[in-house]
Amino acid sequence: MIRHRRRYRKYREKNSNYFIIFGIIAFLILGSIFLKMGLAYKEKREYIYSYDIKKSDNYEAVLNPNQFYTNNTLPKGLYYASKSIDKFALEFKYDFNGSKETDISYNYNIVANLVATIANNDDQGKEVWNREFSILDNISSNTSKNEFSINEKADIDYEYYNNLVRAYEEEYGISINAILKIYFNISYNINLQGLAENKKTINDYIELDLPITNTITNIEEKYQNNISEQIMSQDAEGISVNKVVYYVLSVTFIIGAITLFAIMKKFSKKTSEQIYKSNIKRLLKYYKELIITISDKPNFSDLKLMKLNSIEDLIDVAEQNNSNIIRYEVLENEKSELYVIINKYVYMYIVTGEKLK
Repeated sequence: MIRHRRRYRKYREKNSNYFIIFGIIAFLILGSIFLKMGLAYKEKREYIYSYDIKKSDNYEAVLNPNQFYTNNTLPKGLYYASKSIDKFALEFKYDFNGSKETDISYNYNIVANLVATIANNDDQGKEVWNREFSILDNISSNTSKNEFSINEKADIDYEYYNNLVRAYEEEYGISINAILKIYFNISYNINLQGLAENKKTINDYIELDLPITNTITNIEEKYQNNISEQIMSQDAEGISVNKVVYYVLSVTFIIGAITLFAIMKKFSKKTSEQIYKSNIKRLLKYYKELIITISDKPNFSDLKLMKLNSIEDLIDVAEQNNSNIIRYEVLENEKSELYVIINKYVYMYIVTGEKLK
């Protein structure tokens, strides 16, 4: 009767743990739904501004005097014999159009970055030289309208950069590949109420890549032509309410997760009886030919008892002396004593509900 009562108590405790775990999981699921609703509130901000950007470039190759071309310039988009080029005449266009009038301050410049990499041997592709050249100094401006346009021209002295690269190769005795990266850089602030610091900062560019060391060269465009974006407000009251919801649910989530982890850890923790059975099962599995189990406690009154602290030491003693390990279970499912008898000595190790040493 007592045994049945114990089993019922264990069953009841086990099921109560299940109910607690399921309750916490349900709470976390519901909490995640409410958290999503709280975050969704933040997403319901209104659009306060939108803008479109259009970027483009144009250029022509200005030729050195020669007997082959009838014109002294070649249009955009061709492949050019490098030795025929004197310079490239570039033109950058940048058009900004906003949804409403506001104060906009902007500044821009044009720079060229000469990047040289090793052309051959094991270090091919590694950068060895990088130098920046100012093509157009920084220009600042502002407007109170909803749009502005920039149209800037710049000449790239191709022959100068080509000669510079050749001089570098001759000076240092290495062969290099060089690309002139030309950037039209622009940065501007749009004054908008409802944003952090009441402004929107945008950094943008137009990039053109011009190989210098190739016998045939062409200009590669590396930028996105058209950009459109909508800007949302940051409602102070909405953020405040949302923060309260977010922080409360976050703290609740942390407490629930810690509680769930603690219960799961406790629930999954093995009892001493389970550990004991696992120890005996493992010993009988790997050393079944070595272990002999007896039902009566042996009498070792005439022998000297040597207690060992490690099961590995007992196994070593048995194997080194070609002896068996005698097992006697002192307490059912709780404690066993293992013996190895060598001459006048008895070596003993006790197996309990603790991890084997």
